[in-house]
Amino acid sequence: MIAISTAFASSLVAIDINGKQDCVELDSSCKQSEKILATIDEVLQRNGLKIGDNNEFCVVIGPGSFTGLRIGIALIKGLCAGLDNTKVVGLSSLDFMAYEHVKKNKPKDGFVCVLNALSGLYFVCEYDNNGKKLGQECLIDSTEFLNIKLDKIGLQDENIVEKNIKLTAQGLLELAKLRLENCDVCDIKALSPIYLRKSQAEAALDEKKS
Repeated sequence: MIAISTAFASSLVAIDINGKQDCVELDSSCKQSEKILATIDEVLQRNGLKIGDNNEFCVVIGPGSFTGLRIGIALIKGLCAGLDNTKVVGLSSLDFMAYEHVKKNKPKDGFVCVLNALSGLYFVCEYDNNGKKLGQECLIDSTEFLNIKLDKIGLQDENIVEKNIKLTAQGLLELAKLRLENCDVCDIKALSPIYLRKSQAEAALDEKKS
């Protein structure tokens, strides 16, 4: 398994191949487009591995950074193109947040994971105390955000709510392996990003249609 996240400022890389595990976090100052592939190569080399030793992948598909998501998904598609019988897990950012929250805090009640989509908008999804998704991920405004009664769980880097968690490469690997065990995989051709909000061009087109 090779698992990556480029959805946020800090990128994550984790491997579990032939009994060898390694996890790396690239800080927010890194240039993802320049560093992520080189980091995967470094991690494989120091463990005596090569890309052909692996056919299982995981990538965080968002919501998240517009550029970061495109880089991560394009990279995974490129790696899979040269391999046979690949299995790919496309992981939601909010599911990842829920997993880390349950793992670290063991909540007694349900909660809502929250990402800041800027301009008074928030991407949210509700989970039970075991991290099971209870509804669809959706975009809400500030009034709806303030009316949420359940605990709101955000990212440590965003710090928009009282309870925040940090995403880790180890957590990414654990959740990716769980999804793979449950055969929760996707067609690599259909793998596509979930953006925090539409691009200006898409928003303009929607406005024109309406």
